Amino acid sequence: MQNDPVAKALAEVAASRAWREKRAEQRAKLLEKVQASSRPLYILKSKKQLQLHLQ
Repeated sequence: MQNDPVAKALAEVAASRAWREKRAEQRAKLLEKVQASSRPLYILKSKKQLQLHLQ
């Protein structure tokens, strides 16, 4: 049945779907990491520091 073009097409579609699902999972994990790292890297100790940055 390997010579059957319909079987080959169905196998290709299944492989493509599996790849897309795996890629979507990877993208979701990466997005979570990016959103987690978007927090500020430091915390201001006083408003004076903030005012210096705004001037």
